[in-house]
Amino acid sequence: MAALPLPVPRQDGWARTRDSLASAILASATPDRDDRLFPGDIEQFNTGGLNFAHGAAGVLYALDVTGAGRFPQHEQWLLDRAMRMDRRARLGFYDGLHGVAHVLDHLGHRAAALRVIELCMAEAWEKLGTDLLSGLSGLALNFAHLSDTTGESALRDAAFRAADLVSGRLGGVDEVPETSGGRNPHAGLMRGSTGPALMFIRLYERTRDEAFLDLAATALRQDLRRCLTRGDGALHVNEGWRSMPYLATGSAGLGIVLDLFLAHREDEQFRTAAAGIRISSQSEHYILSGLFNGRAGILQHLASTSPHPRPADDPDVAAQITALSRHALSYQGHLAYPGEQLLRLSMDVATGSAGVLLALGTALGEDPVHLPFLSRAGSA
Repeated sequence: MAALPLPVPRQDGWARTRDSLASAILASATPDRDDRLFPGDIEQFNTGGLNFAHGAAGVLYALDVTGAGRFPQHEQWLLDRAMRMDRRARLGFYDGLHGVAHVLDHLGHRAAALRVIELCMAEAWEKLGTDLLSGLSGLALNFAHLSDTTGESALRDAAFRAADLVSGRLGGVDEVPETSGGRNPHAGLMRGSTGPALMFIRLYERTRDEAFLDLAATALRQDLRRCLTRGDGALHVNEGWRSMPYLATGSAGLGIVLDLFLAHREDEQFRTAAAGIRISSQSEHYILSGLFNGRAGILQHLASTSPHPRPADDPDVAAQITALSRHALSYQGHLAYPGEQLLRLSMDVATGSAGVLLALGTALGEDPVHLPFLSRAGSA
């Protein structure tokens, strides 16, 4: 058997690594199944097999944006099921139908995307929480994006309505607890105040209304209140019994959004925090490989915020690319990665091979790719 094309911080190895990851993902596909297309985290049996984080939408997005290809049979699988409002269907961007609509539009299925959004708008979406994962911040970002791509003014109005609801619930910096999780609300990109901050920054970029940057600053300070600085200077999200450096609920996601904020307004606290988060993303040891809660998310943070024109030239980025080899496994002779708790292979974006593919695309791709709305270049 040929050796696996393990990730290396060189452009000449990117295509081989990408193609091997893509081959593993495609080899695992089960289009004859109705519940899911690609194997992923067990959460897909709770939120369904269509969504961005754990379902087919995210995997097809990762394959396309990294240049691994388009797969009409699998897109049809998603199209055929996107209109079904089964009992598990949620509305959120990462765990529900908004993320599905985003990917369908990205892949050119605009009419289908708009039909999915119509289904969402007929539901009680204004009652959702404020977070990026499943709540109003993710909806606002997607409404605004789709208003741009489709010209639908009602979607723009919905984006600002969602943002207004988030701002009304945000509160002050001191109104959040000093620890994340447990009985307290979570901090971080997906479930904390960093998601609303991202939304406010992108709305500022559309309107140049400084009030949106003020709201973003408040949201970021709320999450910084729930962080601690370790002895080596690394800044982590403080969960009381442990501290977290990762993309979804740790400090890495916060670091990406701080970088986006600092592109528009200087802030000494944020600059210091960003430096501490960079230290937290320089460790040799991360248990998992995944994007949301593992090394791939650390790589995503470093590559997204690197001062180098080519992120892989950054020694910290290069070190994390190389270290992904420690987690690598073989699936039918192709490169693959384990999911949460290292219990099984996963092909999804949040926990598995598609997320690793995205992170490597950020670091090594000729045209760097990102999770939606996290690019330095703009809101798409």
